[in-house]
Amino acid sequence: MRRRLLRSPAAATKARGESTGHSRVRAAIGAVFRRGYSQARIRKPAMTMTNRRLPGCVLSVDPLITFSKRAPALGVGLGLIGHRLDLAKAGPSFNILTLAWTHEGDGQAKRLKQELDAFAETAPLARFIVLANTETEHQSLHRHGIESVVGNILCLADTERFRIVAPASDASRFDAVYVAGFQPFKRHALACDITSLLLLYWPPGPIEAISMRQTLPHATFGNHALQDGVFSWLEGEVYCQQLGRASVGLCLSAEEGPMRASIEYMLCGLPVVTTPARGGRIEMLSGPHLSVVPPDPKAIAAAVAEVAEAKPDPFQIRSTILDRIGKERQALLHGVNQWLENQAAPLLDGGMFEQMVRYGVWRTRPEAEIFENVIGR
Repeated sequence: MRRRLLRSPAAATKARGESTGHSRVRAAIGAVFRRGYSQARIRKPAMTMTNRRLPGCVLSVDPLITFSKRAPALGVGLGLIGHRLDLAKAGPSFNILTLAWTHEGDGQAKRLKQELDAFAETAPLARFIVLANTETEHQSLHRHGIESVVGNILCLADTERFRIVAPASDASRFDAVYVAGFQPFKRHALACDITSLLLLYWPPGPIEAISMRQTLPHATFGNHALQDGVFSWLEGEVYCQQLGRASVGLCLSAEEGPMRASIEYMLCGLPVVTTPARGGRIEMLSGPHLSVVPPDPKAIAAAVAEVAEAKPDPFQIRSTILDRIGKERQALLHGVNQWLENQAAPLLDGGMFEQMVRYGVWRTRPEAEIFENVIGR
């Protein structure tokens, strides 16, 4: 999910290079939040070609070391190197791969192994190490013959970007905030008993916008509320300030990846209420500021009320998670460097690790920018 600075609708449309059709759809979705779903008229936009954007970065050119995400939906099932077969064939490469979705089950791990084996037939000099978000995931990968180390990617969150920012003095407050796209696996309906709820999200499609309006009619749709029904991207201080309006951060999915928003909540000083889940967030956030409750609306609402009433110190929450992040980063770096050493490859230094944090795998950049220093890009 990419967050950007707020801008005027016209400037935002121009900057994104959107077609008129896309602009009309955005306006129609805005009508859902201004006047209600019954009055919104929606047209499907024409498809347009854009500069391809991918998650990840090149840490070293000679030899080639990449850090990227397994994201089949973006056409990078094996990360950056899987997308650039020409580079994979050109010489040795060492590729650090993170997982956007849990591979704790045999199905996902088996599929990844099949893809790695097929790729090795074409590019035998490409080497892969997978960062497992949990010990269970690590064992699952190991059973299928995939090299991995335990390294929860939540530890690569940008701790300077996500910080405690007090909301405006006249801003309304909420018991809970849920940062999540309007997708079924996010299970927004579990928040139906929370009467004071702020939702933050990326641009929803027409159907998703209407459906969520019906599911949580009492919620404040934060990205649209800031500009009278026009969607606003949130970034940096503005985003952190919105989180600061709530007492608790919500995580309601049963299965996904580690869930980036979960670590952002705590870095911004919010305790977290979560349902049981596979993917890595519970393992990373485990401690005094995480409440795990059954996937039941009443139980979730009760936990939110209890935590909000306790008023935990936001700076203590941030301090606790920063300590955990530091330890996880050390373990991740040690594990990856041990693998690189076994491969007779250069070890990651502080500068390379900083690139992993700065560019990460949650942000996307133009492909040309990612490979700008690689010969034959």
